[in-house]
Amino acid sequence: MNHIIYSTQQAWLDSSAAYSLRLLSTTVSAGSIVQRSNVGWAACMAIRLVRSFRTLLLALIRENKGALILRFIYDDTSLCLVNCHLAAGQSQTLNRNNDAAAILESTMLPGECHPVTRCDTYIGGGDGSMILDHEICVLKGDLNYRIDTMGRDTVIKAISNNNFEKLLDRDQLLVSRRRNPGFRLRAFTESMITFAPTYKYDVGSDKYDTSEKHRAPAWCDRILYRGASKIKQIQYRRHETRVSDHRPVSGTFKMRLKSIQPENRSAAWKDSVRRFEEIKQKLFSEAKYVLTIQVLKPVTADIALLLLGLPTFEMFSG
Repeated sequence: MNHIIYSTQQAWLDSSAAYSLRLLSTTVSAGSIVQRSNVGWAACMAIRLVRSFRTLLLALIRENKGALILRFIYDDTSLCLVNCHLAAGQSQTLNRNNDAAAILESTMLPGECHPVTRCDTYIGGGDGSMILDHEICVLKGDLNYRIDTMGRDTVIKAISNNNFEKLLDRDQLLVSRRRNPGFRLRAFTESMITFAPTYKYDVGSDKYDTSEKHRAPAWCDRILYRGASKIKQIQYRRHETRVSDHRPVSGTFKMRLKSIQPENRSAAWKDSVRRFEEIKQKLFSEAKYVLTIQVLKPVTADIALLLLGLPTFEMFSG
């Protein structure tokens, strides 16, 4: 495989943007690029322009940590893309988990006031003010989760042997997902990781950190998603750019989006009401018949015995 080396982060972004537009040009007539960056992280996304496309970009930043949130409505489907930079440090798993919870629980997005639009566009009774109100969510970025209880040399040896399974078993994000029922990122799915850890490299080289700190490699850069049957990831990979101490990762997704037609929905609603009334009447008639049989059965049986000239029996107690 031939690797392209980029001299600056902006060169990488520009190249990604151009590639995305080329990808779009085969299927759509128009597109645009959204780029936003912060210290230590950047987001690049290709957007197809459609009839009912509305975007809103908000920044939630604490120093160089936090998230960029891009929310938009494609036809009648709500999508939310979150680019995160969580707390750094080998021992800061709890702080990373708390950062993720704070981002997901924030209500910085404006809510939808119209009840019909709210019901059509968002899920779980939400109004769009929170990330998890959206039908499809993708959360990505430098999540900073590390590999626990393993020395740097052991990690590098496992990488050289392509023994990623051993390392992933100690990955802090995956361990939190398995063992912490309150871990907010359990609501998301991550495709299987089949590439080497993306952090930490000497800038401009393929060597893991040789500085005095000698940081152990880790999968800091991740892409998670949620959306039930509406989203499927078809690619998850890293890229060999050497302009940073991280290797960037990318994901390719297929998404199923909906478009509501008011006339058809109204007709479907009326048909559903009609069919419900028919079923209700049928169930009511069956219930009334069963109740009548149960109430009259003893009397009817007694009368039948008398008509046949057979003796009847009475039971006494006491």
